[in-house]
Amino acid sequence: MPQLLLFRLLSGTGASASLAVGASMIGDVFQKEERGLPVALVSMGPVLGSCLGPIVGGFIADYSTWRWAFYATSIASGSFLVLCATMSRESYAPVLLQRKKQKAVKEHIREKEGTELIWKTPYEKEDETLGQRYRRTLFRSLYFLCTQPIVQALACYYGYLYGIVYLLLSSFSNLWKDQYHSKLSIGTLNYIAPCIGYLFGAAVCAFLTDRVYRFQVAKNNGVGKPEFRLPMMVPASLLVPIGLLWFGWSAEYKAHWIIPDFGIALPLMGATIVFQCVSAYLLDTFPVYAASANGAVYILRGLTGFGFPLFSPEMYSSLGYGWGNSVLALVALVVGCPIPFILWKYGERFRARSSYADQAK
Repeated sequence: MPQLLLFRLLSGTGASASLAVGASMIGDVFQKEERGLPVALVSMGPVLGSCLGPIVGGFIADYSTWRWAFYATSIASGSFLVLCATMSRESYAPVLLQRKKQKAVKEHIREKEGTELIWKTPYEKEDETLGQRYRRTLFRSLYFLCTQPIVQALACYYGYLYGIVYLLLSSFSNLWKDQYHSKLSIGTLNYIAPCIGYLFGAAVCAFLTDRVYRFQVAKNNGVGKPEFRLPMMVPASLLVPIGLLWFGWSAEYKAHWIIPDFGIALPLMGATIVFQCVSAYLLDTFPVYAASANGAVYILRGLTGFGFPLFSPEMYSSLGYGWGNSVLALVALVVGCPIPFILWKYGERFRARSSYADQAK
């Protein structure tokens, strides 16, 4: 068990980099009016994996050995790592500008026979060592989480929804085993329902987010604002409590299996829309520091994704699926629904007070 926990820690540490950097790369290579579909596609990987993994794992557990659960994930991770290493290119503006400066300086020295030229990019810090740079960038996410109201609000809501997602998914197999007495491999097929919820949520964002953004820009005389990413969050924040109530009470009364499947798809659809709106909003608000802003959100999301499944067995044992999910729905309603309205009204003021927000690339 200590060995398993240690290597799970290492794998989670390595995988966290792609979460923070992946969404932020969208801001490097796409215009604001074009980010809806790319953000949806990038966000689909982690959320779909949480649903497809139990399906694959269930069949591996029934028809093979536990070792293949590790072999399969290792083979997939290694393949994608090779693919990314061979096809990915640097897209971060400060790094590209630094490389351009170094090339220009070398050409100048060659042409002017060794005369020195001092150029600096806007992102360089005077007399900063490599260690100081690492400390500054590593702690920037924590600084954002402690000082930026926009990040704090979105991190709380994102973290709560992510915790709910993992709570539902971690207890989903027990529902079919204990309440419906299904075989493990057959019961895991119900994870297709959360996958469908994720896919519908991603599709809605992919095809509507940019349209809503362009519509709001046109109403604002052609001037874009990060707050124009928020309207999609309003219906999505209502889907979460509605779906939780539907799923909880249908599971409590052991309704036909398709009823709780429909129920669990709704909150995950709403959560997917919220996740993608949050990523797009942070990309627009902190264009240069998007990775740090997303990293701040992911710090809280990682803690809730770890913590919420720990109390789900006790909660469902004490309250049942009906009242347990009713409590989750009430908190989601109270925490989540006001946030898009608050940021719509006060977001511009928060950005004006921040030295990191709205800096052009």
